[in-house]
Amino acid sequence: MQESIRAGGETRPRLSNPLVDFAIAGLEAQLKAWQAYQVEGTRFVAKRMTADLEHLRSLGHCCDTHAMGECQRAWLADTQKDYAEEWGRIVATTFAIGFADLSGMGWLLGQRAACGSPQKDRRRPHQQPKTPTSLAAAA
Repeated sequence: MQESIRAGGETRPRLSNPLVDFAIAGLEAQLKAWQAYQVEGTRFVAKRMTADLEHLRSLGHCCDTHAMGECQRAWLADTQKDYAEEWGRIVATTFAIGFADLSGMGWLLGQRAACGSPQKDRRRPHQQPKTPTSLAAAA
């Protein structure tokens, strides 16, 4: 039994609860992921807003429809390129978060082979491994 110290100096006993520990670890991972996505999303929105502002400035200086069309095509090509790059960054962020959180939560899920140790043989002592000769004899 663990004890926690409260602000008034009093102590109350606490029981270990693996379900609550698992939920807290999951919520911490979710918070970390949301923060990473918010940072990435904020960068993308700021970049796109700056590009859109520059587009409007250059569009305002166009003298004819041909120049406006070229300006719009260039803006559209840049926008498509930016969105494709952003999807790549979102996928990379997802993989980075996923692998970091899964390896960090291994203790909680009971991983035993993380250090390269061999897995335990889970057969019962009286069971023999199935070999082709024992299978033929059983038939």
